[in-house]
Amino acid sequence: MHFRSRHAFTLVELLVVIAIIGVLIGLLLPAVQAAREAARRSSCTNNLRQIGLAIHNYAHGSRERFPEGWLCDAGNAETGLGWGWASRILPHMEESAVGNAVTGHIQAGRKIVDASAASAATRMVVVNSFLCPSDPANGNPIFEMHGAEQDFSRSNYPGMFGAEHVEEVIEDHPDELFAGNGIFFAESRVEFRSVTDGLSKTIMVAERDAREIPGHDDPTEMEQFDSVWIGMAEGGEEAIVRVVGGGEEMFNSAAPHAEDFRSRHPNGINVVFADGHVEFLTNSLSETVFQRMSQRNDGQVIGQY
Repeated sequence: MHFRSRHAFTLVELLVVIAIIGVLIGLLLPAVQAAREAARRSSCTNNLRQIGLAIHNYAHGSRERFPEGWLCDAGNAETGLGWGWASRILPHMEESAVGNAVTGHIQAGRKIVDASAASAATRMVVVNSFLCPSDPANGNPIFEMHGAEQDFSRSNYPGMFGAEHVEEVIEDHPDELFAGNGIFFAESRVEFRSVTDGLSKTIMVAERDAREIPGHDDPTEMEQFDSVWIGMAEGGEEAIVRVVGGGEEMFNSAAPHAEDFRSRHPNGINVVFADGHVEFLTNSLSETVFQRMSQRNDGQVIGQY
């Protein structure tokens, strides 16, 4: 009787195959993740292009003026209607229904924190063009703002207040809040011609993710900080710096403040300049150059960067 031998994998061969598959997966995963992040960054860039175009369309119908940073009471930037610059450009972003609602609230004298159902509905509208896909917090784009104790929709794109520490200006020189040296501040209405450093050299809007930062009441506790598109919510915690940011400190700092700019993109941040073009600024940019880009009229020359 003849027996036919059967060929099979030995244990060693099986382990070698598993090891090779593991190595291939290890090589492939970073490439896949990099490709996904490149797509997310491209989407973020497109969001900022749309925002830049919408701001210019708004300005062309408003005597070449940028929208106000936010609407406030005379002499007090922390009180008033609060509707911010991003809420004013919605009709130019294919969000006419929400934009018209904002206009109706302003005409009726309603504050953002008005208790009416209409204001509440507007506060919670999610505008995808204001959300960077690289920020994991945007999986849940509605949050409750401390102080205001109401729900708001997030944004990842605050306006540029200028190369100043916004919180210190608020605390020490509240009257100066009406004269930020950037594009957006209280009742700003900056004209194109007032950007004497050049529209293409002045940052208008930049990124900010919703990471955890030291708490407002207790710096030893970390709290997630969210920005908003709707404007300054009177009574809300850090309400103003949810709408605008300061360029005094470098973006993507290891110890960020609420008003700083930051991004989940590796090695840099997307910004849109006042002429509407978008650039990716890397972390290697000098803080001095970033500060100069944050101001509209400091007269300093920005060379190659």
